[in-house]
Amino acid sequence: MRSGAEHNGIDGAPRADARPLAPALNDPNGLTHPDSESATAHVAVSAGKIGLGTLASRVLGLVRDMTKAYFFGTGMAADAFTVAFRIPNLLRALLGEGTLSAAFVPVFGEYLATKDRREAWALAGVVWSLLAVVLVAVCLAGVLITPLLVKVMVYGYRGVPGKLDLTISLTRMMFPYIVFVGLAALAMGMLNSLRHFFAPAFSPVLLNVGMIAAMVILCPRMGDVPEEQVYGLAVGVLAGGAAQLAIQIPFLKKKGMSFRFRPDWHHPGVRRILGLMLPGLVGLGVLEINTFVDTFLGALLAPGSVAALEYGNRLMQLPLGIFGVALGTAILPTMAIQAAREDYGQLRDTFAFAVRFVCFIMIPAALALVVLRYPIVRLLFERGEFRHGQSVSMTTWALMFYASGLAFYGSVKCVAPVFYSLKDTRTPVKTAVTAMLANIVLNVILMQFLGLGGLALATALSSLLNLTLLLRHLRRRLGYVKGREILSSIARMGVAGGAMAAVCWVSMVLVERSGMPMSLAGRLAEVIVCGGVGVGAYVLACKLLRCPELGFAADLVRRRFGRREVAG
Repeated sequence: MRSGAEHNGIDGAPRADARPLAPALNDPNGLTHPDSESATAHVAVSAGKIGLGTLASRVLGLVRDMTKAYFFGTGMAADAFTVAFRIPNLLRALLGEGTLSAAFVPVFGEYLATKDRREAWALAGVVWSLLAVVLVAVCLAGVLITPLLVKVMVYGYRGVPGKLDLTISLTRMMFPYIVFVGLAALAMGMLNSLRHFFAPAFSPVLLNVGMIAAMVILCPRMGDVPEEQVYGLAVGVLAGGAAQLAIQIPFLKKKGMSFRFRPDWHHPGVRRILGLMLPGLVGLGVLEINTFVDTFLGALLAPGSVAALEYGNRLMQLPLGIFGVALGTAILPTMAIQAAREDYGQLRDTFAFAVRFVCFIMIPAALALVVLRYPIVRLLFERGEFRHGQSVSMTTWALMFYASGLAFYGSVKCVAPVFYSLKDTRTPVKTAVTAMLANIVLNVILMQFLGLGGLALATALSSLLNLTLLLRHLRRRLGYVKGREILSSIARMGVAGGAMAAVCWVSMVLVERSGMPMSLAGRLAEVIVCGGVGVGAYVLACKLLRCPELGFAADLVRRRFGRREVAG
């Protein structure tokens, strides 16, 4: 429900802006080739590696959502939990992985490269101690003011007996989660700076495992109704957050980290980190305001709207997280090198390739989610509590409008890193503020006509505005940005995607008229058959239209799976 569809939050997965940049510049496997073809190949291969890591977390997150839908559907317990978990997540993004980690990594990396390692670990110990103090203080204050926070955020819950009290209780119970996950995000930044990726990459999986285990084991033992059982899910969140932190501590100790308590606000490294955090706080503040507004307005709609929006958004995030965010993360180190060398020709090539390639994936993904939304939602969620009421129709309604902006969300992930590579952090913040204001206005207008679908459509339209403004500023900054080449490719992809959508729709109608029993196996077969035929139609259409991205994607697959050694 965020403008631009920011994906990290509920999974606890690492954000793209929290990845270390400095080590990438000295990576022996980094971009050292002069030609743009090798640059784009390197970007795509790197994105593939990041995407595979993200895929594991996303798939398990999908299993978690399916389990949650089974136990709680879109009922009162699901609505209350969605809001209760969102509040500590907002603070976690501001105080943990979203801003502090992104500001800490460059300073810590510089200490590792230019100073004695003991000084680097001294800085790490100071930051760790200060963050622990801040997080504990915020947690205690949050528990005290939770009633006020919840009443302001979900004013519409007042009209449903017991819903507001349930949300307050769950929020208080889960507030300590920010302590665990905030420190885990800092640990992730430290280990990534030291070129250790296993524990940081695996840690988000533990949150999903904790929540799934809690729903399967604890929730049925907490009571007979969802409003009682949901407290077991809150326990799973705390356990998963603690596990995210615990798995990384032994690796930090092995690297040389000392966990002695030594807060020092006057440490020169701390002052630099605080200075770097300020732009990030502004940018993230914009996103969190959007989240607050969307949640506030969603709570005014029919019961179950907040949960249905969450389910729809999460489904849309699956292709975005695997491909869009991965590609956006992969191109930043490459473009940083090109910008540092003032090689703006290659910078334009890398940018144009990234936008074309992400649209090559996002356009058919969006159309498939729109056309096959009912089969997909029924396959994944329609069981248990989700079968009751309007859960399916509400979720598919939200999914359709969220998916309409999928190409915009993915493209923003490719355009914004160009400004970061040019050391311009103000422009993305300015455009995000404009998009935020537009999102709020569109929310209020569109929800009058489309209900919860209006909130999802407002997110898509505001992301389009953000993308348009970013491209306008980029053209002013770089001049020629290969706009005609990009539009020509997107036009061909649109035609191919339209053919794919038509084939998917016809296949779906034929399957449903065939009298196939709509058991779990039947639903799975429907999605696989319709989706598979649609992919085949898209590939064939792209080949007939001579889309260059198809050849590159095929070559990438051959490189990745045809032989183990990949150039770059």
